[in-house]
Amino acid sequence: MKKVILTVVAIAAFVLTAAAADNVANKTLSVQSKARIITPITLANTGSQALDFGVIARGAANSTIVVGSVASPSILVASGDAVVLTSAPQTAAKFTVTGENAKTYAITIPSTAQTITDGTNTLSITGFTCSNGTGTAIGTNDVFYVGGTLTVPLTAIASTYAGTFNVTVAYN
Repeated sequence: MKKVILTVVAIAAFVLTAAAADNVANKTLSVQSKARIITPITLANTGSQALDFGVIARGAANSTIVVGSVASPSILVASGDAVVLTSAPQTAAKFTVTGENAKTYAITIPSTAQTITDGTNTLSITGFTCSNGTGTAIGTNDVFYVGGTLTVPLTAIASTYAGTFNVTVAYN
């Protein structure tokens, strides 16, 4: 009987030692996995409202025309003697952003000169501005305007000029 007890104790000691060795050499831990799906961000050119510098009578000097990034920009000839006709109102480009409520986003507007053309001749737009700065949170101010400065050289050819520029919104 003593031999049986000693044998059982020896086997138990061996098993416990082996189990302890396994616990020291290997560890397993379950970790939670998760994901949050949010509403995609979208950007629309509201009412197809373009950045429109209006109808301009070129002057005898190089001129710059500014359209502010506001809902109803006032006529501003920043330099030169060009004249903006009031019969064709100027407009800032208008955008609406939608997406996940309260999620912040960034707005990117051109930082370099963009051109508009009549197919042969070009004019340059610089100094782009945005009414919402570089971004905000969805649900705070979802409509924003982009304005800029048009350079009209005294040698500008009388024509209709058009072009495009990119505006990007992205979640932070």
